[in-house]
Amino acid sequence: MTNSNEVTGNPTDWVQRLSSDLRSQGYASVLNRSFSEQEADSVIGQLLPEFKYLLYIDADERKKYFIADYAGRNTVIKLLDRMVDHKKSARLNIDEHDRVGYNRYSGDIQRLDELKNMLLQERFG
Repeated sequence: MTNSNEVTGNPTDWVQRLSSDLRSQGYASVLNRSFSEQEADSVIGQLLPEFKYLLYIDADERKKYFIADYAGRNTVIKLLDRMVDHKKSARLNIDEHDRVGYNRYSGDIQRLDELKNMLLQERFG
């Protein structure tokens, strides 16, 4: 996003595109490092009249997701699985003496697994 009006002002092209993705896919991704939870709250406030239920998760610093239904939840779980697989592969390629790197990947994997488990428990609606 280039300015705060995209999220906090009147409905914009970005919010409309997000709404369209939520209607068609059940989820929408935000691939923006600087997108914050406060902005997510503002977007949810704008979209709740249209959607009965919305969930926002921050998967990592560059990937955040809005989820509107079970289909979206299942897709995001698959995306999280891919992220876990990637981090496991990266962890395998770390030098055996690099405990800091290994522990960082292990922590990331654990956090993503916890997000997946939370999503599996979520009841939409």
